[in-house]
Amino acid sequence: MRRREMLGTVGIGVGSVGVGGCLRLQGEDEEPTADGETSDTGVNDENRDGGEDGAGEATLVENWTAEPGIEYIWTDGGTFYFNGYNAAAEAAHGSGLQWADDVSYDGATDNLAADAFGTDGRYVVFGYIPDPDGYETIGGHFHAYDAVSEEKVWTFGAPSDGKHNFAIGATVVDDVAVVATTDYGPRSEQEPLVAGIDLATGEELWRTDRSTLPRSYVQYLGSFGGSVYVGMRSEGAYVLDPDTGSLRAVREDWDVMKIYGESCGQIHGQTFFAASRRNGIGAYPIGDTGVSWRNGDVGTASTAPAVDNSLVVVGTDSGDVHALDRETGESQWDTNIGTTVGAVTTSALRVWVADRDTGLTAYDRSDGTRVHRSTKPVNRSALAVIDDVLLLGGNGARAYWIE
Repeated sequence: MRRREMLGTVGIGVGSVGVGGCLRLQGEDEEPTADGETSDTGVNDENRDGGEDGAGEATLVENWTAEPGIEYIWTDGGTFYFNGYNAAAEAAHGSGLQWADDVSYDGATDNLAADAFGTDGRYVVFGYIPDPDGYETIGGHFHAYDAVSEEKVWTFGAPSDGKHNFAIGATVVDDVAVVATTDYGPRSEQEPLVAGIDLATGEELWRTDRSTLPRSYVQYLGSFGGSVYVGMRSEGAYVLDPDTGSLRAVREDWDVMKIYGESCGQIHGQTFFAASRRNGIGAYPIGDTGVSWRNGDVGTASTAPAVDNSLVVVGTDSGDVHALDRETGESQWDTNIGTTVGAVTTSALRVWVADRDTGLTAYDRSDGTRVHRSTKPVNRSALAVIDDVLLLGGNGARAYWIE
């Protein structure tokens, strides 16, 4: 059973069906930048908007393939990081796989990829979920690697008490990795755990208890401005000190959901962007230049929003693709792919959309004109762009030149 199908069966904080997506990492105090032919969703972003003549037709030519399957993809500069069933991996966008590692832990040899990743540029941290079909009590676990030496440096596991099975997120603030786990059970039985870990050594520095976080599902974990943000099911976001885990504030206005295990929120620039059932798509300022808006007309999201310098793009159960203005939330264009949207990402000239099976479509980001349609084995997994290379998830990694 694929990870997303399993999460739909057990119903852990599921907001709706389907998903996929990618996150481009961004420094916690950085503003978005633009110039180059890549995805412009975060740090070292080299995107530019399309010229007056638009994107033009796009052709995909196979670049490289790799054996590890992909559920989630993250990008940092010219590097793809991804995880999948029992695997963590790094790939250069132009030349392919650099390393891959097995993530078996505490006797659990069947581990599902989690939407959990953090990096400071040298160390990278991935999260995993022991398959509940055989390891229902083993805690979610996290594996850290030195991207320079390509060696694993530590592993952290949540308590194997049946209450912390689900790895929910990871982030890095200075020299501290912060990770979060929760459970599959009823909301009233939740005991969410957030822990701070020395990034270089793996030493546990602190962990939250029931006095810090409410009995609820963790929907998001991220960081900005030297603070950790823990988004809860309906209680807003709890802002923690990364050095001690102590509570600094509560942002009651935040509203974010998860879809089949994927968080529908991300910090971009000085704004938190999120999809939720109650508010549709929302923008929540967390810095002086952050923006604030709500758009409740987009329907039920089936993907996490893809955010870049100018657009916020989201797909829906009914097959709609909505491109919104990043600053105002107003619709720029919309279209429909005819079936549930499984993943979306943006590049300099285009918006890329995958369905939940094998359909891949691209649109001119300026006006929504369709510029590509093909069949590729994405199968509910992620996709991401760096420069002129598109990486598709699924049972294997497949990278294509965009021509």
